[in-house]
Amino acid sequence: MGTGPRPGRGTRRAAGDAAVNGTPPRGLWNRGFLSLVATQFFEAASDNIIKGTLSFAVALGAPWEQVFGEGGNGFVGLVFTAPFVLLSAFGGRIADRHSKSRVTVLLKAVSLAVAAFTALEFARGSAWGALSALAMFAVVSAFFGPVKYGMIAELVEPGKLARANGIINMSTNVAVIVGMLVAGLVAQRWKSGFVDGQPSGASAWLPGIAMGIAVTLGFVTCLTLPRLVPQSPGLPVDLNPFSTYVSTLRDMARGPLLLTALAWTFFYFVAAVVLLVLPDYSAFLGIDDDRTSLLMAVLAVAIGLGCVAAAYLDAPARRARFVLVGAAGLAAGFAALGVAPADFAVTMALLAASGFVAGFYIIPLQSNLQALAPDDARGRVLGTANGLSFVMAGVGNGMFLALRRGGMPSNRVFLVLGGCCALMAVLAFRNARRTAAPA
Repeated sequence: MGTGPRPGRGTRRAAGDAAVNGTPPRGLWNRGFLSLVATQFFEAASDNIIKGTLSFAVALGAPWEQVFGEGGNGFVGLVFTAPFVLLSAFGGRIADRHSKSRVTVLLKAVSLAVAAFTALEFARGSAWGALSALAMFAVVSAFFGPVKYGMIAELVEPGKLARANGIINMSTNVAVIVGMLVAGLVAQRWKSGFVDGQPSGASAWLPGIAMGIAVTLGFVTCLTLPRLVPQSPGLPVDLNPFSTYVSTLRDMARGPLLLTALAWTFFYFVAAVVLLVLPDYSAFLGIDDDRTSLLMAVLAVAIGLGCVAAAYLDAPARRARFVLVGAAGLAAGFAALGVAPADFAVTMALLAASGFVAGFYIIPLQSNLQALAPDDARGRVLGTANGLSFVMAGVGNGMFLALRRGGMPSNRVFLVLGGCCALMAVLAFRNARRTAAPA
């Protein structure tokens, strides 16, 4: 979690140098970065529309609850996670070997076909078909993850990385808001249109229509990305996704990169559990899916605001302390949620506070991860870190599933999550003391 010397192969160049048709590094608000922000926005929105709609479809009392059993949204989360674990490092190799902008256009084109499949499966009421569509979107996103994070360092100057990450995270969380709000609205109307166990009428096509709009807009915005040159065009082709993990993890372990990545991935363990708990709050609070989506929206806004605040207050000497503040704040917020009464306003306030401090945890770690990664291996480093984050998300999904099937109410799962964050806060405290700047 510290900020040690940068390990890596080859000579580090200023980010963006010769990356965009040989032009020098660019400021923050350049066309390429704005294009990336927009493309990532629609990517995150589409992911959350399908994942959110499916989560509501399998939650307590929903039409597909019996298909996957109690705690079925944990199973949905595992299916979404698996492609990221298997393919992220392989996607990072592709990102290093090819132009990241061209890879993005190809991935967005594939998304158009997957959106059409999604529309058909939801319309005909196939739970397994809809789950297959979710897995397909996860495959596309697994390849896009190392591309988008690696592209940031090619589009903006090194000194603007923290702010660029804050903006990306803010836009992503706004996209999560939009995606989950749309998912709540769509799921509510899609479920109300069920007749004899099957969706009917125009509402049957609502999930597909929503997905089609988001994916189409993402395809259009990615066409405005500048042409980026490959960072490591001579990288050998290796179809074994796990060999990239092994070699990259070995390189990362030679310096602070591995510990930074592991701390960063903990956030995705937390996020995975929270996103599985909240759909069950419809039953816990006695509210409809629209208002449950509002809880998710408030959480996403708060995380985004915390990310921007952390980004603009960023300084290398503060990062270890920011991580400590974030971890401790999450521990306190989740502990409070675990014992809070079934009150909508109280739940919203606690989620907002927890989300804001989460920004101070994630941004310093994400900025360190990108800054420490060598230019010619950035895609593989970020792809490996992305894969690890989804391993942690998978652990979170499994934990949620086990706790729920063991009889623990969903709101009490927050107590377990608070304990995990408290442990991370202890580790962050030890790291902050070790890396504290001399007086």
